[in-house]
Amino acid sequence: VFEKKPFLQRVVKTYKKVKKDSALLLSACSHLLHNKELMASLGESSFDAVLTDPFLPCGPIVALYLALPVVFFLHSLPCGLDFQGTRCPSPPSYVPRALSLNSDHMTFLQRVKNMLILVSESFLCNVVYSPYGALASEVLQKDVTVQDLMGSASVWLLKRDFV
Repeated sequence: VFEKKPFLQRVVKTYKKVKKDSALLLSACSHLLHNKELMASLGESSFDAVLTDPFLPCGPIVALYLALPVVFFLHSLPCGLDFQGTRCPSPPSYVPRALSLNSDHMTFLQRVKNMLILVSESFLCNVVYSPYGALASEVLQKDVTVQDLMGSASVWLLKRDFV
């Protein structure tokens, strides 16, 4: 953020870093889910529920694999995945995006800024979260989307007012 490089160069650098970091986390999740011995051990342990932060959707995939209810404990999710999962509307015309520093009384230019943040979030989040849908589909042997994973929670314990 504080670098004096051109804006487009900073965007490309950020994109590459996000892609690299998310690939590492996806690999760790994939190794966990494909570890038959560990997954069998978890299945035999008679857990009642899975408590997880869905920032990375590996926890919900494990819960669905083990057929256990899942409890999400989080502050918020990027891309509005928390709003999609809870089916709570969050129209960008009057609900400020995180880190926008806008209030709920926005001028026209602030609404445009809010929309641009939403579009950029959607782009970056597609890079980070879309592979989890494919991984979940492979492991669970059925078509699963990231929205399905976020909607699988039995309880959402939010550390903020989502209304």
